[in-house]
Amino acid sequence: MMLALLLVGSIVGVAAMVALNYWLRLSEPARLRDIDEAVERLDADAVGFAAGEAVLAEDGSAALIESADGSSIGLLAARGDQFVIRYLKPGLVQAARIGEGGRLTIRLADFTFAPVDFPFGASPRIRHWADKLNALQG
Repeated sequence: MMLALLLVGSIVGVAAMVALNYWLRLSEPARLRDIDEAVERLDADAVGFAAGEAVLAEDGSAALIESADGSSIGLLAARGDQFVIRYLKPGLVQAARIGEGGRLTIRLADFTFAPVDFPFGASPRIRHWADKLNALQG
């Protein structure tokens, strides 16, 4: 009987924590508002990052920002409620493929970084960015 009460109490407690987390919106995924926010995050990560050409995912889940001198491309990708940043240089990109619905899938030569599914939508620039990324293949 005591074991059953302990089990029920645990389930109710966990359910209450999940409900509270949902109600307080603590489980919201990270999203970028605009390119300026992405540039600010890159500058905070690598002080002095000078931004060049940039593109933001339709849903704000990722951004690609080329450095002003063209030496690297900053990639910001939402992972949970945070962003993971990688600076892409020659040899770091495994593949950049265009999929259905204007999605650009980016695979890096970094086993700790899962592929990024970048929703471009109907942008005609998708081929341009895929070519830029594929030029960085090792």
